[in-house]
Amino acid sequence: MEAWQWILVLLAGASAIFVMAAIIWAVFDVLSEVRLDQTTRVLWVLLFVLPLLGLLAWLYAKPRLAGFGSSAGLRKTL
Repeated sequence: MEAWQWILVLLAGASAIFVMAAIIWAVFDVLSEVRLDQTTRVLWVLLFVLPLLGLLAWLYAKPRLAGFGSSAGLRKTL
């Protein structure tokens, strides 16, 4: 890999770490807020965590979905 590609990899990694740290901070900040009731805390935590879980679910399911588009995979199931 060339130097500019390594720089892009490092920037992508740094931005991913920043996003994860921001989500973790937000979850702990919501959980420590005393003015919120329990239901509101749970809804806020779900609001922060669901996009991340959705992304992980997509990354997990994507390779499995690639086989469903081919006719050979469909013939095997029939």
